[in-house]
Amino acid sequence: MAFRERIQNVITQLKQTGIILGGILIAFLFYSTMSGIILSFFYDPAPEKAYESMQSIVGIPLLAFTRNFHYWSGDLLLFVLFLHVTRVALTKPVGSARRYAWWFGTGLLFLVGAEMLIGTFLRGDQEAYEAYSHFFVGTNAIVANYFPAITILTDFFSQNSALFRFFILHTVLLPLGIVFLIIAHGLFAPTFRAMLMPWRKVSDSALRGKIVGAKELFTYSSVRKIVILSAFSFIIISILSVAVPAPLYPSPFVGLEVTKPPWWLLWIVALENIWGLTAILLAPPALFLIFAIIPFFTKDRAGADLGVYIYLTALAVVVLLSFWAANAPQVAHTEHYNQAAGSAH
Repeated sequence: MAFRERIQNVITQLKQTGIILGGILIAFLFYSTMSGIILSFFYDPAPEKAYESMQSIVGIPLLAFTRNFHYWSGDLLLFVLFLHVTRVALTKPVGSARRYAWWFGTGLLFLVGAEMLIGTFLRGDQEAYEAYSHFFVGTNAIVANYFPAITILTDFFSQNSALFRFFILHTVLLPLGIVFLIIAHGLFAPTFRAMLMPWRKVSDSALRGKIVGAKELFTYSSVRKIVILSAFSFIIISILSVAVPAPLYPSPFVGLEVTKPPWWLLWIVALENIWGLTAILLAPPALFLIFAIIPFFTKDRAGADLGVYIYLTALAVVVLLSFWAANAPQVAHTEHYNQAAGSAH
């Protein structure tokens, strides 16, 4: 009985971290959005000028800091979102409301990852070229064999205006999708609703003609946590922005694959090293499918169940594959496709 009580105490403490992680996520999203807006005034999405504009940004200290701040805000946003997904998995997404919140949260994880991947495309450096090669070659050389209509998508993003179209996705469409999923997630997530309760009381008071001051608002513990954590995260990101610049590799050399992707994609590289480029097309959908079915294996009872074990197993596999890929020798996955395309011309 004592063991079950300890497990229940751990679950209770994990549930209480929902407000903390939610506040940090909102802060990171705000920081990333604001810094991205500033950078958009100085970025040129023309294919022949994108890398040159990135070099200009890096060459101006204030803009370089803003770019670093944007990079670390996005990285930490994805990492904390992953922690939040882990917290929900361990506390079990049971019941209709938490099940829908889980699915919206999983979709949010996917959109944030897509946003960061497209941000890599926009850099115009060697890593951007290799990331785009994976996207283009994977869809045209593999997916198109089974779904020919996919070439419509690749044609749309392979013309002279392709980088501009990715820029629109990165700065407008995907951020709107992220905000929509956050709102949808908040409609079902109990911790999110609890975090917003003070603001609802403020709005209700305003409708009745009563003005609630900042001092009164700060009496709510959730508001204090959000403010303190937002300030703390701002300091951490600022320190990282000064100490560790965001990567910018040399101008791309066509036909070579010499870089490894960011930490959150390394697990896919490990599978690519084993099964080739097909893994990049199958692994992400497989992982998100595993995440999607987890609520069907969770039970509203104390202790771990099959849903928790499925998530922990998937997490362990992803972490181990990431460490293996980080230390494995560089393996080219797209060079022979690019060389074959070049010889055909």
